[in-house]
Amino acid sequence: MSLRRVFIPLLVFICTVFPLTGAADAAELDRPTIDNYVTSMMDKDNLPGVSIAIVNGSESYTQGYGFSDLAARRKVTPDTLFELGSNSKAFAALGILLLTEQGKIDLKAPVTRYLPWTEWKFGQEKVEPTVEDFLHQTSGMGSNSIALIQPSNHDKALTDTVRNLAAQSLWYKPGEQFLYSTGNYDVLGAVIEAVSGQSYESFMASQVIKPLGLGHTYAGIAALPPDVKLSSGYKLGFTGNRQYIAPTYRGNIPAGYILSNATDMAQWLKDQLGQQEGVPESLRRAIEQSHAPDNRVRATLTEPYDSPFRYGGGWLVFDQAKQPYLSHSGNNPNFSSYVILDPNQKIGIAVMGNRNSTYTYAIAQGLRDLLTGKQPVGAYQDTTTSVNLGATILFIIADLLCIWMLYRTLKVLFAIRRGRRSFAGHSAGVYLKSVLWAFLGIVILGAAWYIPQQLFWGYSWPFIIVWAPFTVLPAMISVGVTAVLFAGLRITSTLFPRRHNDRPANMPV
Repeated sequence: MSLRRVFIPLLVFICTVFPLTGAADAAELDRPTIDNYVTSMMDKDNLPGVSIAIVNGSESYTQGYGFSDLAARRKVTPDTLFELGSNSKAFAALGILLLTEQGKIDLKAPVTRYLPWTEWKFGQEKVEPTVEDFLHQTSGMGSNSIALIQPSNHDKALTDTVRNLAAQSLWYKPGEQFLYSTGNYDVLGAVIEAVSGQSYESFMASQVIKPLGLGHTYAGIAALPPDVKLSSGYKLGFTGNRQYIAPTYRGNIPAGYILSNATDMAQWLKDQLGQQEGVPESLRRAIEQSHAPDNRVRATLTEPYDSPFRYGGGWLVFDQAKQPYLSHSGNNPNFSSYVILDPNQKIGIAVMGNRNSTYTYAIAQGLRDLLTGKQPVGAYQDTTTSVNLGATILFIIADLLCIWMLYRTLKVLFAIRRGRRSFAGHSAGVYLKSVLWAFLGIVILGAAWYIPQQLFWGYSWPFIIVWAPFTVLPAMISVGVTAVLFAGLRITSTLFPRRHNDRPANMPV
């Protein structure tokens, strides 16, 4: 074994356990390698546009790739705005924890202290989830809450969302276990409004976003200045990326609709890593508190992660003894993001994309590998891409079957008109066969309606239409039409069989 192989790990261990004052920064960023890696990963999943922000010690790097508007060929830059999806939750958590620092919120208090117009039930039992339960995703709220949030641009949309969520029975008793549910953070947003006396958008802008020095970060689309544009969002279709204007969910801003760009996200990463001067002390303490895991419940292990985590304030906090880092994903119908914080190594990574794709997660993890000297992931299985491919194949097969059955049906109808087929008469056997064919057609129709709902966690078709690739609905319609044509052809052929004297000579009778 060489001296180098012994000395380098020993040096890394010593510097990690006993950090030296004035120690050297992390290795310089290899920007060409980073650019090549990101663009290669984008090509693998045909992503329209991606923006990244990296903090590596005292060095930072922001870059844009691809297009924010494919039709106009407008390129992504570090100033291009994206929706952060569930990475918005870390902002909402700071709002709650800041009010806690100011003595205006007690995390141990039941949420009904601040939202007395809500009532929470587990089955028929009235329960009192605390503010802390919503912060740490242990309120017991069902993971289907995202499908319960209705499109709205109304000023009272957040209140309406929380009323609707409170009307649903909880899946678990509060405080018993972790269960991620996006609606938890909409409840926190309503608490912020109730305690501050401001709208959520106004409070976040004045008390969190501006003090952190984020000059191009906004709480919701309505907060955008007239001259500032959000990147176009995309979903997959038959021919690739297609622009999609998603419904406005103003009642879901705390959980999913902070807008930001790479320039501001680099600042946000520095704020989180404690590297930015000028952050108010109360906000600095709130940031530290948001990184603290909820130790009241056991750690969770779930895909795609290979180590357990607990939930902090808008962050997944991984086992500090083995993998000391924090992360969070963000997915909206036409945007996605992923953020990683490694406080020990002073590494922060934010990846934003203008299509819902798990490749933002893969790119972020790959960038972390590059920064820590590991081999980054070279390929990844994106769920949305797989669904789109499957739906496209199903659509083609169903359409070919439709054409074939239309042809066969026309042949049968012409044969009936020309007297080559005649009515079989009234018999139990004929009617039973017809009923069985009709039943089979109904089963196929039901499968076309029901199976996509199961693939999308049992959610309704309105939710699927918003979140799924463009190909899913046409594919299921094609399957439904195929089912009707198939049943109709078989029933017609049964009721009007070919006449015996009109069979070909070699056809058995």
